[in-house]
Amino acid sequence: MEDKDMLELLKNLAEIPGPVGHEDQVQQAIEKDWKKQGFKTSRDKIGNLYGRLEGSGPHWAILGHSDSIGFIVQQILPDGFLKLAPNNAAAPPDARFLPGVPLKFLTPNGAIEGHFGLRCGHLISADNRKDPVVFDDMFIDLGLDSRDAVKALGIDIGTDAVFAAPLVQRQENIVGPSMDDRVAGTLQCMLARNLNENEDRPNLTLISSVQEEIGMKGAAAAAKKIDCDAAIVVDVGLTGDIPTSKNDYMETKLGGGPTIVYKDFSIHYAPDLINKLEKKAEKSKIPFQKGIFKNYNADGVHFFQQGIPTALLAIPCRYTHTPFETVRLSDLMNTFNLLYKVIV
Repeated sequence: MEDKDMLELLKNLAEIPGPVGHEDQVQQAIEKDWKKQGFKTSRDKIGNLYGRLEGSGPHWAILGHSDSIGFIVQQILPDGFLKLAPNNAAAPPDARFLPGVPLKFLTPNGAIEGHFGLRCGHLISADNRKDPVVFDDMFIDLGLDSRDAVKALGIDIGTDAVFAAPLVQRQENIVGPSMDDRVAGTLQCMLARNLNENEDRPNLTLISSVQEEIGMKGAAAAAKKIDCDAAIVVDVGLTGDIPTSKNDYMETKLGGGPTIVYKDFSIHYAPDLINKLEKKAEKSKIPFQKGIFKNYNADGVHFFQQGIPTALLAIPCRYTHTPFETVRLSDLMNTFNLLYKVIV
């Protein structure tokens, strides 16, 4: 496997729109890849995707979510501007990062672009410039002047939108929206491709879940369906490697390898499984990091609640839930290598 293969797959998946509740295009692309590698695929009634490889040894499940951060049209104003709601369970994406950011609105007529607007500095007082940027103060400028013109484009209440930025490579960094969690789909596909070439096949189920960003709803259903011996969740993780984060108790960084997470907001991950991952990484000379995440949840909580030992492997990611989420290809490669060594 070469870096260019990993990058090409990540770019292809990251640029497929898949906001919460509309993950089907992403699932189709992932399923097509798994089927090519001989995995038996299926979907449940809510859209979770499963890929089964019959083999020997303990039954592993490797889980990632297919949805990404998005927005949904809540109101169309008479003068053609839009008011949006975030399409996720937590607080809206940080409003500091949104003014001027372009969005793609997913309509029956294709994608329509607009951007976040906010009163500019010439229209507010010096005192008001000190006020925080608030999501509810922003609006979408489509370049139209009436509600009828907006609806003529196919945009209405309930229309979904995603960040419009492309994935780009900047020196060692890979930058773009939907790293959360298209990195998981990328790694699952790369595993499928490599396991297909291996005579000693593991006993494996790949799971691409839906609606993680609105409270891990897809994983709750998947965990009740899949009876496995252990589950490994793959998601983006937090880093403390930018200048203003040095006192946030986060030593994780880009380029340091996958983060083996001990605890997040919901659960403490399985100590025996954590130990297995660390020992395998040390034996195979794969760099890794250790992390404890606050203000962070992942799909694994539902597998844990079904009595399944669960671990979380997190790809270090700067600027989570922004249009410029940032990862490094070396961390994806090292995560792939660790997953492969553990399950084969």
